[in-house]
Amino acid sequence: MAYLHPRDPRMIAFAAATAKDGRNAEAISENVFAWLTGNAQYSRLEAPFFPLQRSDLDVLSMKAGTCGDYSNLLVSVLRANGFDAQYAYVHRDCYGDAQDHICAALPEDGRQILIDATMPYRKWHGFDCPHREYELLSPDAFESRMQREEACWRSAAEAQGRPLLAGLWYAPWVHAERVFETDARYDEVFYLLAANDPQQPILYVYYRRCTPQESALPLMAKITDGKTLWHVSIHPRRDLWDDCQWSEGFADLTQTHRTDEWRRMRDSLEKVLPRIDRILETAGCRSVDRRR
Repeated sequence: MAYLHPRDPRMIAFAAATAKDGRNAEAISENVFAWLTGNAQYSRLEAPFFPLQRSDLDVLSMKAGTCGDYSNLLVSVLRANGFDAQYAYVHRDCYGDAQDHICAALPEDGRQILIDATMPYRKWHGFDCPHREYELLSPDAFESRMQREEACWRSAAEAQGRPLLAGLWYAPWVHAERVFETDARYDEVFYLLAANDPQQPILYVYYRRCTPQESALPLMAKITDGKTLWHVSIHPRRDLWDDCQWSEGFADLTQTHRTDEWRRMRDSLEKVLPRIDRILETAGCRSVDRRR
């Protein structure tokens, strides 16, 4: 399946709408950002299994996706408007955190301008995002690389007789929900579903707090087999996803740690957990929260 369709009538119409302020790459990118903010979710919950990677047209129709999917839309729109857009596979982001992340890239005046459609980056650093370590990929190279990865996960899932799990194994980051936002701060609850063992799936839920200068995870919940353990970030960390930062797991938190962030995360879980369990049931997996 092709990821980009810059000559499709639907994409041509969408690309033309983004160029209404003139064929300026920054203005076009900002218009794509505005469309995503008003119409799309960072999520795979509505269609978790297939396609593994959403194309530009999938994002328009599904109004959902993750970083690679958003990048497909952005690259396609820029190319439809005459720009030689590529992909950047980001290994260390603008906060200095190790990431497995994708955004768009555009050559200009002998350098690459990174264009990141994923929150929280797009809130403050969307156009000319200062990610620190990345590799550039042409659209053909990106598609070839990602389709090899898709084929790998499909083969692994089919070998276990569970083809639906290919989608979850390929993209275990299944949802992110904005729970608080000001001009200077953006908070989200981020869901990662590890279903490698269908009889013991684990849901990792992170509270992510971001400002223009830094990103932090103050709180994490690990949910499996009807049990929730809460972890608080109390130890020094090397970067955002450093597992050494976490406290031991608690079935319940003390009053001191029942902060506004904990309440926002708990409220998000109440809404999202039933949807996670329906996905697992469809895939023939055990629920992470059997009490529901």
